[in-house]
Amino acid sequence: MYIDQLRLKSFRNYDQCAITLTPGINIFIGKNGQGKTNLLESIYFMSTTKSHRNIEDVQLIKLNEEFSCIDCHTCYEDQKLWFSAVIHKKGKNLSIRNQSVKKVSEFIGKINAVLFSPTDMNLFDASPKYRRHFLDVELGKMSNIYINQLNTYNRLLKERNAYLKQDNVDRILFDAITEQMILPQVSIIKKRQLFVDKLNGYITKFYQLMTESDDVIKIKYDSVVNYDIDDEVIKHDLISKYETTRDRDLLLRQTNIGIHREDIVFTINDFDVLAMASQGQKRMIIIALKLSLVAIIHEYTNEYPILLLDDVLSELDNHKKNRLIQILPKKVQTIITTTDPEDLLDSIMNQAVIYKIEKGSANQWMKNKSMI
Repeated sequence: MYIDQLRLKSFRNYDQCAITLTPGINIFIGKNGQGKTNLLESIYFMSTTKSHRNIEDVQLIKLNEEFSCIDCHTCYEDQKLWFSAVIHKKGKNLSIRNQSVKKVSEFIGKINAVLFSPTDMNLFDASPKYRRHFLDVELGKMSNIYINQLNTYNRLLKERNAYLKQDNVDRILFDAITEQMILPQVSIIKKRQLFVDKLNGYITKFYQLMTESDDVIKIKYDSVVNYDIDDEVIKHDLISKYETTRDRDLLLRQTNIGIHREDIVFTINDFDVLAMASQGQKRMIIIALKLSLVAIIHEYTNEYPILLLDDVLSELDNHKKNRLIQILPKKVQTIITTTDPEDLLDSIMNQAVIYKIEKGSANQWMKNKSMI
């Protein structure tokens, strides 16, 4: 799948914008604050129904406007589809082929986009919540079932915590809620472990291709229980954990175990990335992680996602830029932002459609004209 037309109305700093994209490499170039990242944000929103910047939807609406609209025209084999999102102060309306979508989960992942953002560098030193969010977003784009199970668990967790804050807890109802929390967790734990295993099958390969090193990158899934392929074993271990921590939960008035407390840990040559890797190595690990996602999504859905690379080239030397472009699957639509024309090698320029972004407008740059 690829996007051949992107239209924005009253989105961020854009009043009206219409861009035609190529199935290959597309480049948005412009100074900081002109709207390059906003364009990627609009595509990411169409993939996940949320901004990657952890903000409220209403903040995507242009100042002094009542609503914002994003339209994406996509192509996949012989299918052409319009996806639309209208963001307003009371929520959002999503549609496919002009047909309203009743559940957000039915929209998520239909346009599958993988984003590299400079904020991804926080993945290693942020709280576990940040890394769980990464797992949930990527798995959610590939599985409606995962989204529904996660929503079920979060609803039950909220109810359980509400009961824990009461002065007199109804133990029968409390235990019933706890029991309902078990099954969705069994499925989520298995899906998270499988996903991490898949990432481990790709991430070292991509890292070594880009760095030409022998370093081995691994991701460890730090689960609430020891992973087992047997559902009943996981279920039994979870029940035992909740029985062991019941008194502590009642004392602290919160649920202290569960999938909402899990984490993933990145290592390089069996050492924690946070402690041992340089900033350059961390950046290459993140890029390798994103390329791994592209491969997994293709493996799972039989189609490539759209790859969004926000300011990915600025910290790479020319050799690594070339290595990155060389290992991109040819069928992946890639959209790159940059502030500096010097970041663009001839090998990239010659195969790309380039837009100059300035003050919320996008104008296609003709290769015989100056970038400045």
